[in-house]
Amino acid sequence: MQTFLAPLGELEEYHSIKNACEKDAGVVQIAGCMDSQKTHLIYGLSQGKKYRLILAANELKAREIYEDYRFYDKKVYSYPAKDLLFFQADIQGNLLIRQRMCVVKALLEQEEVTVVTSIDGCMDFLMPLEKIKSSLLHFKSDSVIDLDQLKEELVELGYERTGQVELPGQFSVRGGIIDIYPLTEDNPWRIELWDDEVDSIRSFDAESQRSLENVDEITIYPAAEKMDGEDMVSFLDYFPEEKTLVFLDELNHLAENGEANLPEQWLCGFQELQKKLNRRNCVAVSALSPRRSGWKINEEFDLTVKSVDSYNSSFELLVKDLLQYKSQGYRIALLSGSGPGRSVWQRIFQRKD
Repeated sequence: MQTFLAPLGELEEYHSIKNACEKDAGVVQIAGCMDSQKTHLIYGLSQGKKYRLILAANELKAREIYEDYRFYDKKVYSYPAKDLLFFQADIQGNLLIRQRMCVVKALLEQEEVTVVTSIDGCMDFLMPLEKIKSSLLHFKSDSVIDLDQLKEELVELGYERTGQVELPGQFSVRGGIIDIYPLTEDNPWRIELWDDEVDSIRSFDAESQRSLENVDEITIYPAAEKMDGEDMVSFLDYFPEEKTLVFLDELNHLAENGEANLPEQWLCGFQELQKKLNRRNCVAVSALSPRRSGWKINEEFDLTVKSVDSYNSSFELLVKDLLQYKSQGYRIALLSGSGPGRSVWQRIFQRKD
C-alpha cells in the first residue's frame, strides 16, 4: 500500500496533522474529507499505532467504512452494536456475538488491530478484557481434563450441549471424544482423550465430520456475553489510551445519534463516553466543520480534495480524464482486480501516449 501512502507523505498538511495527533489528548478536527477520502487519510494517519478504533454514527455507516478500509487492510474487524430488541434471542444474537467475540480475540492475541464500530457499539457495558481472558479454556496435547468439570465450564461460557456439533456455540461429549465449535473459529475442534489426558487435538468439518488439521494447543473463547452488573466497562475501555488512535466520523452525526439513545440500565451515556474520548488522542474527519459542543478540539485543519466521478463503464471518458490529469502533473494510481486487466490498461495508455 506504499503507492497510496507515498503521496500523503509529500503533503505538508499531512505531516502537520500527524504531529498534532501525537500531542495532548483531545480531538484533531479535519474538514473537507468525503467518503473514501476519509479511509485513505485514516489509513495513513494510523500507521505506527498498535490499536486503531474508528467510530461511525450508525451501523450502516460503520459497515460502509469497514468495506472501504478493507481495501487498505484485510485484517480490519467490524464490531456490531447490540440489538436492544433481539440480542437475547436467537434471531440474530449468535451472529452478533460471533463478530464481537472475534474482535475480543484479536485484541487479546494480535499485535496490531483496527476495529470499526458505531457509536452505539461503544455505549453498552461489557465485562473487562481481563475477566474474559481469565475465563478462557486452554488445552494442550498433554492436558488432563475432568469431563464433568469441563461440561460445567462450557455451559457457563454459553455453549449448548448437543448430540452432534453442527453450529458455532455447540459442544458434544461422546465417551472420550469432545467436540467444541467456538464462535471464533471457522471449524470445530475435536479433542480425543486417553483416559483423562488429551491424546490429540484437531479441527474437522462439521458437515462431513472429516478431520482437517492436527494442532498442539487451542483456546476456547466464550459463546455468550455476560452482564453481571459488576465492574463493567465500555468497549472504548478495551483500548489502552497510550497505544490507541481513535478516529471519529462526522462529529455532528456522532453526537446526534449518541444523544438519541435513551440511557438504559446497561448503557453508558453519550456524555460520559464523550468525556472519555476527550481524554484520548482522537482524529475527527468530516465534510464540513462541526459544532464544538462538548468536544475538546485541539487543532483544526481544512483540506481541499477532489472527488472522482463514476464513469459507469465509459472507458473512453475515463481514459480522456486520466490523460488530462496526467498532463496537469497529477500522479495517478490505477488499480485492477486482475493481472490480465492490468495488461489491458497498459496497452490502452501505451496507445494513447
